[in-house]
Amino acid sequence: MSGTGDRAGRTLAQKLEDLRRAATPPGQRPLSDAAVVRAIARATGEASVDENTLYRLRTGRSTNPSMKVMWSICQGLGITPGFLFPGVRWDVQEHRELTAALERDEVRRLCLRLAHMDSDRLAEVDRLLDAS
Repeated sequence: MSGTGDRAGRTLAQKLEDLRRAATPPGQRPLSDAAVVRAIARATGEASVDENTLYRLRTGRSTNPSMKVMWSICQGLGITPGFLFPGVRWDVQEHRELTAALERDEVRRLCLRLAHMDSDRLAEVDRLLDAS
């Protein structure tokens, strides 16, 4: 994973821009706000986010979206709402991978155990995983 501390200070606008770019096929110009709004509407089955709202959030002109708007954006772009909150240290792809991994009971259980280990023990586990 390439998560770094400098990502923790990213604004909502920066994270939305990251999401827009992540949704763009490689080699193409970033999706327009209209294209993102259409994708959100297809995924959610309703037009709960309009282009102006998305533009204002993505450019930082608005910083306090309603819960419905945030939920729709997250559903439409395939992330959990936690990604948009302050303090997240990973990028869009890492967020999606972590979310999917934590859906598995055995992975979640293992992560909880690892969280309580000291650095030396974690290094041992890391070496063991690298060897397998």
